Amino acid sequence: MTISTLHDGKDFRLANAPLSNRHGILRADDVDDLYFSADNGIAESQHVFLAGNDLQARLVDLAQVDLAQAGLAHFTIAETGFGTGLNFLALMNLMDDLANVTGSQAFQIDYISFESRPLDAAVMAQSHALFPAVAQNSKDLIACLPPRWPGLHRRDFKGGRLRLHLLYGAAELSLKKADFRADAWFLDGFSPAKNPQLWSAELLCEVGRLTKAGGSFASFTAARSVRDNLTAAGFDVEKRPGFGHKREMIIGRKAGSLSPKTALSQPKLGIIGGGIAGAAVAAGLIKRGIEAHIIDAKNSLAAGASGNRLGLQSPRLSVDHNTASRMSADCLSYAAHYSDLTGASIYPQVISLDWPEREAVRQDKFRRQFWPDDLMQFTSAQTASALAGIDLPLGGAVYPWGRVIDPKVLTSGLAAGAVLHLGFDVAQINRHDGRFMITGIDGRHLDFDYIVAANGAALDTALSMLEIDGVRTEITSGQVSQVPAIKDFDGLGSGISFGGYLTPAFEGLHELGASFDRSGTSEISAVANLHNRQLLPDELAKCLPDPVGYGARVSRRASTPDRNPVLGKVADGVFVIGALGARGLTLAPLLGDMLAAEIIGTPVTLATDIRDGLDPFRFRLRPGGL
Repeated sequence: MTISTLHDGKDFRLANAPLSNRHGILRADDVDDLYFSADNGIAESQHVFLAGNDLQARLVDLAQVDLAQAGLAHFTIAETGFGTGLNFLALMNLMDDLANVTGSQAFQIDYISFESRPLDAAVMAQSHALFPAVAQNSKDLIACLPPRWPGLHRRDFKGGRLRLHLLYGAAELSLKKADFRADAWFLDGFSPAKNPQLWSAELLCEVGRLTKAGGSFASFTAARSVRDNLTAAGFDVEKRPGFGHKREMIIGRKAGSLSPKTALSQPKLGIIGGGIAGAAVAAGLIKRGIEAHIIDAKNSLAAGASGNRLGLQSPRLSVDHNTASRMSADCLSYAAHYSDLTGASIYPQVISLDWPEREAVRQDKFRRQFWPDDLMQFTSAQTASALAGIDLPLGGAVYPWGRVIDPKVLTSGLAAGAVLHLGFDVAQINRHDGRFMITGIDGRHLDFDYIVAANGAALDTALSMLEIDGVRTEITSGQVSQVPAIKDFDGLGSGISFGGYLTPAFEGLHELGASFDRSGTSEISAVANLHNRQLLPDELAKCLPDPVGYGARVSRRASTPDRNPVLGKVADGVFVIGALGARGLTLAPLLGDMLAAEIIGTPVTLATDIRDGLDPFRFRLRPGGL
């Protein structure tokens, strides 16, 4: 057998900054520069970035927005260089102060930060310890820090009013794949003389593109080259007194007029589907202050494919780390964190065995590459056994951020706060005067401004009622076997995957999955139970009892020809999330959050090439072919 070496040696890790301390201040040795001013880092953030962008006055103005008339006030801040996070902490403190002074918590902020060399939590916490005024907010930030792998990491603060989007990787590349518009920028890389790539004309041109008309920036530097590049990017630039020993800094505005009161609309929005996808959209809307209505034909949430007793969250990576692979990693970071927050996580980590042969070949390719340790590690059978808590015949890949979760708990957690219309079987959807009228088979009626189709295997039915075609899905089914607890597996404390998957025992049963049936049947099959047992390596399969004693659950699910989901707008007022296949537990939480952002006009920070790969109409026939 010929083994491809095309991607051997690929390195998908983030760089580490060589660090030291100079008089107690964190320093990056390779660029010979400090992470913040030796005079007072938090005061520097307040002077340069908060005051330089006139944030206090602008946020006070937002707090005065009349919610009954104008909707929820919103502001977007973007930053080059997250560093120790002091700018973010200074903003958190400002939000606290404004809430105490104005009594208002109405406005929301999206904070988008680009960082190529994220710091470890311990290093960051040590820097924060110099500033007691940010102690509580520092604790909250450190507790939510994401893993160190490239891509998007979404976290929420201040009850969801402050949304952090950390984009790990080279800023010059990430900015090109970004599509949002910022009200204000914190330009905070190291000194232009020591870190010129973060101040290049090309990069600052992207900053200009990603800024609203009338939007602002502030920076600690006043270097002539930076001023020239920002002017060329469309900003009016002026000097201001700098902080500490820095004589000057710069601020600027992009040409055009920016309304001081930016408010989000508050539509009435109906989500068809009460599974993980619909619940994830609802969570994203509720975080943004929008009422979400979930409509489902069943009498409970997660009655379909999201309703298995246990499931795995793990990434599906590729040797070239293509758009689907990067999307999977982005989604895992958010899904695992959200599962932990909602109490849905039952066991940590997932171990992917070198089984069957096709999986062993794929993982052997991974072993010849370099991956972030917190994304994927490789182990021998002995080490894998120690991690799993039972004897495993093979080694494999360990996903430290993988999870064994309770899907119903996660779905309920996501849907918390939504208005539920259960037992509502949709018979018809009509549009009248710009609104959608949904009629149930029992004669009930609901009306909405926007509709989200998120109903899994019935997605085509909803789209047909809305007279939308061109979205191609395929319906399959999968049977999960419920195996009585096995004494040989008593110590199992991780999810195990192997072409199928096995969970630890929970309430007396292991979940063993899953069959794949292209017919889309809903019937439980003894043959499928046998198939699931045979997916296991022989050494593990022989520990299981006869399949005749297994319980089972069958779910129908939608997928697409390229196995990537569909996400986005499909018509005026109509959005879709679906075709998540067997990976909805991993993909849905972040994708639902991003769809909610798209619906109401807050930043969507998935890379544009990933968003293109999720385009619902990507399979539509065009002249000359697909």
